[in-house]
Amino acid sequence: MNTQFSKFLQIGIIVEDLDAAVRHYSEDYGIGPWRVGEIDSEKLPAFTINGKPGKLLNKCAFCDIYGFELELIQPISESPYKTWFDEHGAGIHHIAVITRDPFNKVIKEHKKLTGKDPWLWCKDETIGMEFAYLDLVKELGLFLEIYNEEKTGGLKA
Repeated sequence: MNTQFSKFLQIGIIVEDLDAAVRHYSEDYGIGPWRVGEIDSEKLPAFTINGKPGKLLNKCAFCDIYGFELELIQPISESPYKTWFDEHGAGIHHIAVITRDPFNKVIKEHKKLTGKDPWLWCKDETIGMEFAYLDLVKELGLFLEIYNEEKTGGLKA
């Protein structure tokens, strides 16, 4: 079988307290340095959650390590990330991959297989980035993040 995932990029982990998590990773495990910032949907011109305009505010930290990226996410506002945290607690939320097939074809195939639009979709022309989270919680136990461009991982914080 020819896999749809051509490169693993990132593990996204939801945390309760971003500053404490970054400290633990850095001081207790020697993992760093971290790029810390916010993801604010108000600053993203095209942003949807489950196919509808949505809003969120997250504190995030990114670290390149072992050939991939760790992303720590602390939900600040009410959002699907906050709902996930409330239901599941801290832990792995998504993985990001580069796909074999083009972005729109993968989204179309996902809809055909699951009946679902992307859980989260964003396009920002100013930074040249388009990405989507595909809800594969039932099938794979997590969300899958894909990109519509060559991507090495994460937003610049």
